[in-house]
Amino acid sequence: MLIGVFIFSGCSAKGTQITLLPEEGGKTGVISIADNKGVKYNIDTAYSSLNISQRGEIEKKVETEKVVETKYAEVLNALPKKPQSILFYFPNNSAELNKTQIAEIKNVNQLIKDNDIIEVLCIGHSDSAGDKEYNKALSFKRAQSVASILMKDMTDKSLIKVEYYGDSAPLVKTADNVSNAKNRRVEIILK
Repeated sequence: MLIGVFIFSGCSAKGTQITLLPEEGGKTGVISIADNKGVKYNIDTAYSSLNISQRGEIEKKVETEKVVETKYAEVLNALPKKPQSILFYFPNNSAELNKTQIAEIKNVNQLIKDNDIIEVLCIGHSDSAGDKEYNKALSFKRAQSVASILMKDMTDKSLIKVEYYGDSAPLVKTADNVSNAKNRRVEIILK
C-alpha cells in the first residue's frame, strides 16, 4: 500500500506551481510552505495549488480534477503504477496451499506477464500463537511456498523476492499467543 501525498510541480519563467493530488479514496495530506516574508500557506484539499513566483510570493488557488488532469496529463501518465497486493491465507501451522489458491497464483503469473512488473514480493506472515522463532520459520515456508509456484511459470525468476516477518507485522493486532486466521498469510506485491 502506498501511503503519502502525491504532489507535482511545474516550473516556468513565472515560477512554480505545487498541486496536491488525492490518494485513492480521496484522502489528502497537507503541504505547508512559507513565502519570502515568512507567512505560511497550507493546502489540504484535493487539487488545491500554491503558485510560487520567482520573487517568493505565494498565491493559493483550487483547480478542478478535470483541469489538473488535462493540464498535467503527460506528468500524471508518467507516474508509476500503484503496486498491486494479493493475499493468500493459510490454516494454522501450515504452509500448504489448496488447489484454488494454486489456480489463483497462476492468475497472478498472468498479471505479471501482461503488465510491466519489475518486482514481485512474496511476504510471509504468521499469527502470534506459539513460539516466535517457529512462527518466523513458518512465515518463511509460506512465502517460499507461494514463490515456488510463481517461479514455475516465470521466465525471469529474478523478479521474485521473498521476505518473512513471523508475527511482527499482523494484519489484525492481537495479544500474544492468539490464533488469528487473517494474520496467517502471504502477501504478493506486484510493482
